[in-house]
Amino acid sequence: MRGLSAVLAIAAMAGLCHEAASAQAPPQPASGANPLNAVVACREIGDAARRLACYDEAATRLTQAVGRNEVVVLDREEIRQTRRSLFGFHLPRLPIFGGGAREVAETPDEITATVAAASNIGYDKYRIRLEDGAVWQTTESSASITPPHTGSSVVIRRGAMGNYFMRIDGQRGLRAMRTG
Repeated sequence: MRGLSAVLAIAAMAGLCHEAASAQAPPQPASGANPLNAVVACREIGDAARRLACYDEAATRLTQAVGRNEVVVLDREEIRQTRRSLFGFHLPRLPIFGGGAREVAETPDEITATVAAASNIGYDKYRIRLEDGAVWQTTESSASITPPHTGSSVVIRRGAMGNYFMRIDGQRGLRAMRTG
């Protein structure tokens, strides 16, 4: 979640640095200004030498911010992988992940994974850790199915009203919830 807070920080800083675009010297954004916007602001400088100096200064500040984990840059594939890793958690829709129709279209309705570990937690319910580290728990009795074990294949599907259903090794689905 550390990366998520850094991405939230860049979203909160957006739009704070355009004043320096017309200045003679390279832009010196106010403390806390978005370093990416400082790079973009350099495009407005007409003189090539001043524009280059502006780009050099802004790129240095952006590189330093990335090095301090104040700014995180994600490409579309990294966003898709992050959405998949958060499958099962109820999170607000965040503009940093694209937002709107694109976010809905790219959010998976189901995942297929392999069980890394499974344990009976009583009443024929199981805690299941997947190979990617996600932890799920069945929320209804599974007495009528073969228990999950290391190497079992699971398909977890999003249902109506925030419910999730887990099929273990192709057996009937059980209600489940993400716990970690």
